[in-house]
Amino acid sequence: ASSIDFNADYTSRKQQSTNQQQELSTEYEDRDVNTESQTRSKLFAEKLFVTHPLWKGQIEIGEEYTNTRWKSRFDNQEGYIANSNNEQHESNIAPFMELRQHLGSFQLSAGLRYEHVESEYFVDGFRRDEQCRIYNDLFPSVSVSTSAKDLQFSFSYAKRTTRPSYWQLSSDVIYENRLNRQTGNPYLKPIKYHNMNATIMWKWLYLMTNYSHCVDPILYTANSLEEDSKVNFVTYKNYDHADWLTITLGVQKNVKLGQATWTPQYNVMLMKPWFKSEFLGEEKSFNHPIFALQLGNIISLPHEWLLQADFNMHTHGYQQNAWFDCTNPMLSLSVSKDFFKRRLNVKLTGNDLFNGGINRFTLYSNRLMISKEEDNDSRCIQLSLRYRINVTPSKYKGTGAGNAEKNRL
Repeated sequence: ASSIDFNADYTSRKQQSTNQQQELSTEYEDRDVNTESQTRSKLFAEKLFVTHPLWKGQIEIGEEYTNTRWKSRFDNQEGYIANSNNEQHESNIAPFMELRQHLGSFQLSAGLRYEHVESEYFVDGFRRDEQCRIYNDLFPSVSVSTSAKDLQFSFSYAKRTTRPSYWQLSSDVIYENRLNRQTGNPYLKPIKYHNMNATIMWKWLYLMTNYSHCVDPILYTANSLEEDSKVNFVTYKNYDHADWLTITLGVQKNVKLGQATWTPQYNVMLMKPWFKSEFLGEEKSFNHPIFALQLGNIISLPHEWLLQADFNMHTHGYQQNAWFDCTNPMLSLSVSKDFFKRRLNVKLTGNDLFNGGINRFTLYSNRLMISKEEDNDSRCIQLSLRYRINVTPSKYKGTGAGNAEKNRL
């Protein structure tokens, strides 16, 4: 039978922040710096698609539309930083189609999405033609999967895009101190990904491989301020390309232990990047791989009791243009129980018991090397109570519209 699905979303948001800094220096004059910023955004999105049986499967045809308005103001009353008043308008219309078929032991799908995007940029109420953009792109996707006895195999390819967030496109300035400032880049291009995935599963053992070729990746870059070479001006830049290979070897199995069920899911991962950028006038490679270990355990007990134990850690290595000098061993334990026919859930959790959620990394960016340590303060005890008002499964759950655009805001 055919089905029609329609979703519509509208969001409106306003954010305002003020920052007061008192700078004391032995080499420069002492000074106060006061900044104020405000952003407003409005988004309307709708998505309509029709699913209809076709031959040995079904076809899905639809369209998605988003319309966004984003405004930002930045003021510095002392005049150390230029004030700004920006506005961005963007509309995106995207028809799409996907065909899914079952042919013997094979499941096939092929899809195509076309996106027409118009983006306008305004400064102090005047349209900046050189910063306005029109994009027309096709995004194909294909997948095939099959199974024979205990063996399963799947392969997929998809072209995707991620557009810069509105903050990344803004000319507003974040003032850190007299030697470091950060801003966006209105000339950024969208990132395009070519993703290939292959999975082989035999009984409870699986091997997953993902290769991603990224065109125009967006990363930080640091330059000197034109009027003062001592000041670092950090912004965003499109680099040529970057590649990632991720290989995961894992096991997942249900083990009966009397009346209890133990479900372990253990993964060993290799994440290998290929990326180059400039640092201190020379080309630098960021190719060192990272190995990761993930150990997940769930034990289901009678009378609606549930135990969980999770452990994660990784080796040193590069993530894009940052070297992570930490392993982040993180152990979390939890126990939960359902009451009143699963309406009430009580859960006690001990998060990051080893206090491993501390990141130490060094960012290499053009003329700047930043070493930083972040303590996420993730070790804690949590007690949560959840009450389900309606435990009956809903007949319809909307998928939402404009989800990617919401993330950009």
